Amino acid sequence: MRGAPKGRLGQSVVSSGIGPLLSQLLALGLAPVLFRLYTPRDFGVWAAVQAMAITAGSLVSLRFDLALVLERNPAAASKLLYTIIGVVIACSIIVGFLIGVSIGFLRLLGIDATTAFLGWSWLVLLGFGVVLQSWLMREAAFGSISVAVVLNAFVTNIVQLAGAISGDGIWLIIGSIAGQAAALIFYVTKIMSEAERPVWLSLTFNEITALLVQHRRFPQFSVPFTVVSLLRDRAPIFIIGAFCPPALVGLYSQAWRLAHFPSGLTSATLRPVFFHRTATEGLAAQGKAVDRFVRWLLLASSPWIAFVAFGNDALFDFLLGGQWHGAGHLAAMLVFPAALFTITNWMDRLLDAVGRQDANLKVEIAASLGSAGILWLVLAGGGSLTLAVFLQSGALVLSYVGFIWICYGIAGWSRSGLVMSLCAACGIGGLMYLCLVILRLALSQAGVFLVGAASAALITIAILVMVRKELQ
Repeated sequence: MRGAPKGRLGQSVVSSGIGPLLSQLLALGLAPVLFRLYTPRDFGVWAAVQAMAITAGSLVSLRFDLALVLERNPAAASKLLYTIIGVVIACSIIVGFLIGVSIGFLRLLGIDATTAFLGWSWLVLLGFGVVLQSWLMREAAFGSISVAVVLNAFVTNIVQLAGAISGDGIWLIIGSIAGQAAALIFYVTKIMSEAERPVWLSLTFNEITALLVQHRRFPQFSVPFTVVSLLRDRAPIFIIGAFCPPALVGLYSQAWRLAHFPSGLTSATLRPVFFHRTATEGLAAQGKAVDRFVRWLLLASSPWIAFVAFGNDALFDFLLGGQWHGAGHLAAMLVFPAALFTITNWMDRLLDAVGRQDANLKVEIAASLGSAGILWLVLAGGGSLTLAVFLQSGALVLSYVGFIWICYGIAGWSRSGLVMSLCAACGIGGLMYLCLVILRLALSQAGVFLVGAASAALITIAILVMVRKELQ
């Protein structure tokens, strides 16, 4: 089996990260176009379908896909792969039935029967994609995963742009399905072209049962963890949809999405690399590298937090158009927890690899109840969406800081450098905000935004260069 050589962390991170980086740049570059071609309501329906698809698609494997990454024996891995595919098929059928039963509630979110079927198709493709990606992750084929991510983003955006001609928001969903299908086809082609491709081995029912029982800790701990983590991210869409019109759901969902763009990059880049390294080398060996990444990410994110907080609605109106007024105000609050999530959303895999899913689960329950529970309480009590999001952001900040602290404690790493980096990040962000306020006195709004974005980018590039030197 191929593996990432010891000490080649930099190469693994680059291979894993280039695809997510390119896909994020593509999505950000086309956002001003797509956000003018589709309405907030269109994005609200798309967000509801996406929440349904990602939630179910991440769960239909019952998280046995994580066991596939850790399985070292090729023959056993092949057996496990086909067994998990069977689990995905069975669970997808059950989810399809549940969607049909829930169509009445889904109509409140603007999801009709056709849209619900498209959502089910999307989640099935996601379910298979998760399993095949785990096989490639087991082989440390991070470059191939990156190619699939780029292909997914490219096809998705091309179809969405072409579909906008019709004026029907359903093309946002069709584009996402097309992109996921393209990535799945690539996964299958890549895996079956390899010399060490999975070999079909017929299994009896008792053998399948024994195999699933052997890896039962993953559904036992990782399924609840995934459920509560998705509850934190996706349940707000359904909660807001129950109290607000689809247009407000669209504003919130895209404010959340844009604020969390960097977290998608770190998740796709660092999660598979450190999961694989921890599984093969142990948790203690990752201490220095993890600490460096956490500290540098804190510093790199601070100027962007200040930039988004300063820009607020004016920034979103400038970039995306007046119909998105209100999203910037929400993003200015969400950017704080989003930055911390960028730093923590890959660290749960460290604890997965050493069997400490219980710690992941406890922290994630607190974060999810804080995120979804506060939103529901405020909106159900007649409060504004602004107040609900403000309190939600505060609860998430506390939970993410707590998670970093707990991870460092479990691993036995020193926290002194972490505290110093937090203080330095606050200083950089505060200075950046002050500079933008001063610039506003001398430059136009567009000029301030351009100078601010360029300054934040330069700071981030400088930090990334320093990280690259350390990894060489």
